[in-house]
Amino acid sequence: MAHVRKMLAATAMAAMSGCSLWPAPAPTDLDIDFVRGCWVQKESPGGKIEAFLRLLPDDDRLTGQMADVSTGDWITSATFAFARSGATATFEARDMPDQSEHTRIDPARLTFDWARPQARGKLAAYAGPAPSRNFLFAEGGNDRLAIWAVSAEPDATLIFKLFDGERDGCD
Repeated sequence: MAHVRKMLAATAMAAMSGCSLWPAPAPTDLDIDFVRGCWVQKESPGGKIEAFLRLLPDDDRLTGQMADVSTGDWITSATFAFARSGATATFEARDMPDQSEHTRIDPARLTFDWARPQARGKLAAYAGPAPSRNFLFAEGGNDRLAIWAVSAEPDATLIFKLFDGERDGCD
């Protein structure tokens, strides 16, 4: 949790000081295939299943939905579409404002310390269209996948963990 507080503080300070949060776009040849497949999020290793996520090929995109099953019901809580080239991503998530297409960026060029929660291998970072300060991150490797959104507004920075789970077959 300390890494989240550190990221919130650094992002809020950068936003309040008027620092640019807009890094240069990254090349569009990212191998985004690491998000492909069926995934499951559990409350703890070997524990109760909280969510399922499927991201499967659909023409030139990997598309899918995340279903929250923590209450016993199957509730779609997010939808994702990643261009197979890695250039863009779109998502809609319950309890978040409508999200438009995000463009791939180089996370090393962000002017705020976004402090990756865990090093998992491949990382894809996307920024919403200006003047939005919304970002989407997908990180995966070793049969793990995490997807989160960051809203870096001048008065508050919010981090939304959209998914954090392990591979579950089907692909």
